[in-house]
Amino acid sequence: MFLPTQTLKPSQRCPKCDAIHKEWADLSNRYHVCPACGFAIERDRGTVMILYNVATNQQPGLGTRLVSLGCFSSTSQTRYTGSMKQLGQRKRQKSRRKADGETPPACAVG
Repeated sequence: MFLPTQTLKPSQRCPKCDAIHKEWADLSNRYHVCPACGFAIERDRGTVMILYNVATNQQPGLGTRLVSLGCFSSTSQTRYTGSMKQLGQRKRQKSRRKADGETPPACAVG
């Protein structure tokens, strides 16, 4: 899974209320206290908490779909899924159709 950290800004975002604080971007600021909700946490723990919350669809204010955030798993763009045996069978069927001159169905084009 790939999380767009430049968009999420996990080191600047409050894990509890989702407010973004630009002043948290300074690396010397190692402990964050959110002025909006009062939540306090170490910088690194807060960053990990944000990433975990996003990955598990629990981050407030960011919605519930990773795809809407531009986050993709390694299989989110995969067209066909199944076992290697099923994929091999599909490939053999496709090559047989081409050899026979048969037009493949619209769902198999690709």
